[in-house]
Amino acid sequence: MEPDGSRIWIYVLLILVFALLKGVYTACEYAVTEVNDSKVKTLAETDSRYARLLKLIEAPQKMMLAFSMQRALSCVMISILAVMLLDAVLDTRLELQLLHGGAAGWIRAGMLAGLLLVTTVLISSLTEQLPKRLVHRHIDGFAVGCVGAVRLLTWVLAPVALLAHGLTFVACKLCGLPTDDVRDSVTEEEIRMMVEAGNETGAIEESEREMINNIFDFGDTVVSEVMTHRTDIIGAELHAKIGDIVYLAINEGVSRIPVYEQTIDNIVGIVYVKDLLCLVGCEHCEDFTLEQFRRDALYMPETCKCREAFEQMTRAKQQMAVISDEYGGTAGIVTMEDLLEEIVGSIQDEYDDEASELEQLPDGGYSVDGAADPEDILPKLGVAVPEDNQYDTMSALMVDLLGRIPEQQERPAVEYQGLKLTVLQTEDNWISRIRVEQLKLAGEPTK
Repeated sequence: MEPDGSRIWIYVLLILVFALLKGVYTACEYAVTEVNDSKVKTLAETDSRYARLLKLIEAPQKMMLAFSMQRALSCVMISILAVMLLDAVLDTRLELQLLHGGAAGWIRAGMLAGLLLVTTVLISSLTEQLPKRLVHRHIDGFAVGCVGAVRLLTWVLAPVALLAHGLTFVACKLCGLPTDDVRDSVTEEEIRMMVEAGNETGAIEESEREMINNIFDFGDTVVSEVMTHRTDIIGAELHAKIGDIVYLAINEGVSRIPVYEQTIDNIVGIVYVKDLLCLVGCEHCEDFTLEQFRRDALYMPETCKCREAFEQMTRAKQQMAVISDEYGGTAGIVTMEDLLEEIVGSIQDEYDDEASELEQLPDGGYSVDGAADPEDILPKLGVAVPEDNQYDTMSALMVDLLGRIPEQQERPAVEYQGLKLTVLQTEDNWISRIRVEQLKLAGEPTK
């Protein structure tokens, strides 16, 4: 029996039609979902084509369900037609009569399995990957041009999509699952991985990568890590003279001064230096007291997260907050600038006169600020930070290595991971400056 030639060509034609439809709508789906939403919203104000596209993007449920149904129907139809084509090309009734019954069944099953495997590979490459690559370079134009085709698909498959949605709803109810639409979500770790990949390819600058990572870390960092410690607070006693406050503000370059009563553990408010401008030229300014200019302070525990602190300070319209320790005393103060620096890095203004955390000396050594974080300094010196690092400052690291707090005139030194650390300056039981130099290896010539 000769195969029916017209039937074969009908099957081939139908396979090509369904493959073409799947490829076209795969490209449509890719274009509509990957187009820049912000750009579409901007252009929609002046271009009616983008306005239609925006309307489609803002209501994606029916559209995505139609795409899903179209993919499933196309794959099923292509597979069925491929099997029917195989039966038409291979006249199995004549060919397999020469074989004994058991062998004929196995051969036919093997042919069908091989055909389905080949069909799957072709569907994936020709109707999935290829259309996406073709559209990628002209995604905006294709997204605008395919709006009509997407609307037609949504309208044609609306009954089938509605039936599928209803069956899904019933199945979810029977299984006790939520019936709300499930939306794809991106985790923090996935965003970090995308940022790292973008940084490696050059699409994202190093400064941008650091800022994005800092934003994620912002919610996990506690204020005790960014605050000004109580020993470094520039404050004034409640009964101090106005002239002393003005001198303190000018000499220290600060615009807000915590006011305490008797001890720093009892901060009763904040004085804004700008509030004192009304006294300029006043002959009797000493008749005024700090109590008249004191503003209420905002308090928060040292375990408060930076994000929570930022929200509290924003709501209270405060630029400075007092950080309390577990005993009710003052652990330190934190400013809005301190919090922002955790995201954007160090902010220098016209009042800042800060020495660099790491300065290179003429002899090749380095001068390090005692308040600097070892996690920032050690990598710059070519030293790995220990996994069990428990030091917040280089001063704390130095004190632990020495086993004591050096006297003010002492210059003790200690070795640490190939570095020689020498105390340069000590102030009030605090190592404020440290000299760091690389230890010479045995046999290395002296420069």
